Amino acid sequence: MEIEAGLMVDSYSQVGFRLNNGMSVIGPIALFPKTVLSWRVRSSQDINEDSLSLFYLLEPRLDILVIGVGDQGCRVDTRIIRFMKNKGVSLEILPTVSACTTFNFLNQERRYVAAALIPPVAISVNEDDLVQAERRRKKLYQSTEDDEVF
Repeated sequence: MEIEAGLMVDSYSQVGFRLNNGMSVIGPIALFPKTVLSWRVRSSQDINEDSLSLFYLLEPRLDILVIGVGDQGCRVDTRIIRFMKNKGVSLEILPTVSACTTFNFLNQERRYVAAALIPPVAISVNEDDLVQAERRRKKLYQSTEDDEVF
């Protein structure tokens, strides 16, 4: 757990995000290297000048804002992209899965980065995920059985 590099996304779900400091955050978030805030949008359709105002009002100016729009195929209105570029904010707009990785990488490089992340709806599960979940379940049951007193 590398907290000295700042906050990073460890995992995500349909309801929110788990950060590298152990915190779980429900819903869309505005994530900075040292701070996480709730972000009041429901979908990429809600992304507008007002919902992004925090990111262009900041001083010093961000190096880049990574926007996680949810699932593959979700879009941001091109007028919003032009608006942010006019405000001097560089954008990277990606599905949330990729946006989390990009934010973590840029944050690890000590760039002044922020992320605006909407939880994805469609989440793929692979065999490794299932194996790890089963291990955690067994470990949980073992620890509760060990705690029982007969």
